[in-house]
Amino acid sequence: MKKQITIFLIIATLLISLFTMTGCSNKNENQNDKNEIKETNNVANKIEDVDNKTEGEEEKNTTTQQEKTENTTKPIDKTPIDINDSKSYFFVVKGKKYYAGDKISEITSSGFTFNKTGSEKEIPANGYLIGGGSVQNSDKRTVFNITPYNNTNAKIKGAEASIGGFSVDDYGYKYLSGDVEIFGGITIGTAMEDVKTVFGEPSKTTEGTSSNGPTYTYEAKASYRYFIIGFDKDGKVSSIKWQNFNFDNK
Repeated sequence: MKKQITIFLIIATLLISLFTMTGCSNKNENQNDKNEIKETNNVANKIEDVDNKTEGEEEKNTTTQQEKTENTTKPIDKTPIDINDSKSYFFVVKGKKYYAGDKISEITSSGFTFNKTGSEKEIPANGYLIGGGSVQNSDKRTVFNITPYNNTNAKIKGAEASIGGFSVDDYGYKYLSGDVEIFGGITIGTAMEDVKTVFGEPSKTTEGTSSNGPTYTYEAKASYRYFIIGFDKDGKVSSIKWQNFNFDNK
């Protein structure tokens, strides 16, 4: 009898141990499964955060690029220009207006850099500088050009000269973020019809090519006073130039 009881107790002990081990194993497996699910969810959340951040950065970069390159939709001032009035010869960059006859130093004091070669070159009395009139922004990109003019009776350096001319094209326009215009609010991208509204019919028209539109020249009565406006094949302004060496004679 004792032998039977002993065998029974041994079997019972073995069964209890077996159930206990099985329960621990299931508990550990369940915990591992939970940990694995939690870790997987964390990874998924991190990936989603990166994707959202990347999409946000791409959208921001795209918007910034569009703002830099998109032509202005600012309406023009339809007041007709008096081509013979010296005060019609000006340009506006970053909200500041510069007239023919203003000193080049006024441009450089506004954060732009005048071409070093042009700055140091001598200009004869009542003469002007051909070339070397490029103006750069803080990124060292040429954004527009000026014609340095010496309206004195002595030789001077280019940096001491006055503004006798101005020109800008679509390249400079882009790096000025479109913040440049002349009389009437005319700028790069302005429609040909709007140019005619302000300037009227040109004194001379140069026909375009397969890749470019025509060029309009508007000449004043006084010598060395004119506007030249070029268009692309879609009839939009692609380049602007004016010259006025007679700024002392209003």
